[in-house]
Amino acid sequence: MKRPISLLCAALLLLAQAACGGKLPDISEYGDTPIEIAGLADEEFTVTPNELAELELTRASATGRTAKAGTVEATGPTLAAFLESRGAKPEDFSAVRFIASDGYRITIHERTLTGKEVILSLAPLSESERPLRLLIPGAESNQWIYAVTRIEFERGE
Repeated sequence: MKRPISLLCAALLLLAQAACGGKLPDISEYGDTPIEIAGLADEEFTVTPNELAELELTRASATGRTAKAGTVEATGPTLAAFLESRGAKPEDFSAVRFIASDGYRITIHERTLTGKEVILSLAPLSESERPLRLLIPGAESNQWIYAVTRIEFERGE
């Protein structure tokens, strides 16, 4: 009788881990890298991948339309979870701009903010993708910006 109960407990544990996204791979090499946040509070502030990793994590993958885009795996909090942790929600903003370390930038507008899951991917990331990558399943892969070092929130009028 002990064996079936043990198997049931193990199965329930695996299901619970899958439901919450499981464990985050090691991010110790870049976990303290600051990511600038503007427009969310009265003053600009920074967050780190380690701080983001404390939020509820989501796992997802998406395949771009081109071979260059490939398939991207992502583990990290959703933008909605990050905003909720700061007392806000996606509907509060008309746009969010993500800026990479090389100056590349993309802007996500209200329709995507409220209609799609936006994942702030912390892992798995190559050295050139750190400290943060964006994944939006169902959106064009040119919006999956990586090496994000700044996020700017624009409030709706």
